[in-house]
Amino acid sequence: MEKKAWYIGCSSDQVAERVILIGDPGRVPRLSKYLDDVVLLPVNRGLATATGTHEGVRVTLAAFGMGAPIASIVLHELSELGSRIFLRIGTAMCLPPTEIGDFAIADSALRHEGTSYAYASKDFPATADEDLVSALTEAANEKGHTYHVGKFASYDGFYRDMFALDDTTATRVRCNFDALAKQGVIAVDMETSALLTVGKVLGCKTGSFCIASVNSLTRLKINSEDLIHREKKLMSAALDALTSIPIPE
Repeated sequence: MEKKAWYIGCSSDQVAERVILIGDPGRVPRLSKYLDDVVLLPVNRGLATATGTHEGVRVTLAAFGMGAPIASIVLHELSELGSRIFLRIGTAMCLPPTEIGDFAIADSALRHEGTSYAYASKDFPATADEDLVSALTEAANEKGHTYHVGKFASYDGFYRDMFALDDTTATRVRCNFDALAKQGVIAVDMETSALLTVGKVLGCKTGSFCIASVNSLTRLKINSEDLIHREKKLMSAALDALTSIPIPE
């Protein structure tokens, strides 16, 4: 009997060994246009999935929505179906020297979310796969993109730890970002540290590659037209990097 995932609803023959993880489900049909022979799979619980090829290599696009718990569920289920390399692409808040519109490549991440602690102790390092980091750097260089390689930080409480809605929380958020800047963090999101941890524990190659979409200091946001333009470039570089790496044994 073909193995089928509990939440994403896919079977092992429907997904590839290489996966691009996406937050917004709306990006799946949009980004699937960059693949050949695409099959859009049935959406289950809002989790959109598609599989196609890039230069003859099978690739799956899988949306997880938002946050570390569901992102980790999607990665875990796909790994059970046979997927071995995972690359998160999306958006992140940026800290200097990263600027709005730049690309950020994670080489590691600070674990300020809770999901990763179900998989590993607090001392377990959330590090990206070196082959993926190298391939992403090469792809970004070849395409002339402005990018930064460095440490991410991931949180669960968006309005408590990342983006304040009131003066009281603003102090907390500012303290967070001041501390992150001192630790050399270049980008902040809600998923990367969990994905790097879970992927590593499950024996998969995992990375994170994001567009800096919000300035953490000024809260200025990239405009929608610029975001779509840079999203295309992000996807192109991601596909080149992902398909250049051999599947781990």
